[in-house]
Amino acid sequence: MKIAVVGGGPAGLYFSILIRKLRPDCSVTVFERNQASDAFGFGVVFSDETLTVFEHADPETYREIASRFARWTDIDIHHRGTVTRTVPSSRTLIT
Repeated sequence: MKIAVVGGGPAGLYFSILIRKLRPDCSVTVFERNQASDAFGFGVVFSDETLTVFEHADPETYREIASRFARWTDIDIHHRGTVTRTVPSSRTLIT
């Protein structure tokens, strides 16, 4: 089976990893419009619940990406001159 993945963002890449582990006989091609070296100065935030799903779906890949996490416990939201601080249980950013 040939699978085409449109977009090399977190969802496209993670899907590609999981489908190859589930079906190693499949051919997976990821199509991304940007160069591999392009960076945009932001990261990806995952909730604790999402990280739990990642860990259960594929512990090996979870450990690999988790080794690159930056973690924080509060977030400042700046909107129309007002700053609101949230204190979630935890947030994770891949840098």
